[in-house]
Amino acid sequence: MESAPLPSDTLRVQHVDARHFACDVFVAAGFPATDAELVADVLVAADLRGVRSHGVARIGYFMVRVERGTLNPNPQFAMTLGSDTTGLLDADNGLGIVASAVAMDRAIELAEEFGSGFIAVANSNHFGFAGYWAERAMARNCLGISMSNSGRRVTPTFGAESILGTNPLSVALGGRPNETDFVLDMATSAVAVGKIETALREGRPVPDSWVTRQTGEPMLDERGVLSFDSPLLPLGGEGDDSGGHKGFGLSLMVELVCGALSGTPLSDRIAGASGESAAAMSHFMGAIRLDGFRPVEDTHQSMEETFDIVRGAKKSQGHDRIFIPGEPEEIAQRENTELGIPITKPVRQDLENVSEQLGVAVPW
Repeated sequence: MESAPLPSDTLRVQHVDARHFACDVFVAAGFPATDAELVADVLVAADLRGVRSHGVARIGYFMVRVERGTLNPNPQFAMTLGSDTTGLLDADNGLGIVASAVAMDRAIELAEEFGSGFIAVANSNHFGFAGYWAERAMARNCLGISMSNSGRRVTPTFGAESILGTNPLSVALGGRPNETDFVLDMATSAVAVGKIETALREGRPVPDSWVTRQTGEPMLDERGVLSFDSPLLPLGGEGDDSGGHKGFGLSLMVELVCGALSGTPLSDRIAGASGESAAAMSHFMGAIRLDGFRPVEDTHQSMEETFDIVRGAKKSQGHDRIFIPGEPEEIAQRENTELGIPITKPVRQDLENVSEQLGVAVPW
């Protein structure tokens, strides 16, 4: 999530109004109403959690692909099961968010029947934020797993050009009601692309640990998108002295689990990254029933004991709390639900352009 202070010209918009606006945009762009509602929910959920890079700021990404005809508003999904617990969904170049919902729901159904379920998704697009899908399984008493590849954003260790995607992954393990859940949601790059775009839009410096400077300073193109000539670094940074090879390994793992299992080539992702052709992204959704290991209450007890030990560790100077993954997002969600989701001036300008093109009123 974004931790930098909000710019002074940031406007707060109630999440209900933002959701209606996003839904109206996708309907006006030719998507079915039910699909538009789901996309709006995922985007606004990201904003509520403080993940502004994956919120309504992403609307322009989809609209560019609609304009260029490289995103299919009315795909014909095809699901094929290869075993009792595994299958493949061909998304027919449709919305990754809609395809991910179909895939995760099927994985959950398989888990409820057989103990676990895993669905790979081929020929897809941006799927929102990974945690949304892992939490979907968590809400059904499963261990949730979600990941997605993309292309032409991250340089491999010792490389100097954009090849891999930011390749996010999420694992969600639910605790007792009203107790702490574990929700890991992370990019395998040093940061997500949107975080760099947000920093550049808001006039903040981009740290050296985020992108390589071998190709120059990172810049936004005329549509406010980070140039593909600005390779992101893998988690851990440049080279292998600080562990960049580990981030590269994680990124390549996500690439293979999503791409090789689904049969969607990396070369197609690299070619489609700019929006001139199909994005060719692929995803992986997994659900594993918690009661398939031992009584769920025992698992919850172990989780709470572990969290107590972690939270009780000696704190570094200037800090009085250790957060469990997912807790900062919960705090942000409570605040943004009450105050409204923050929309910065550059994002408002982008959305106003979309509003003018499609005849949809903005909620400010």
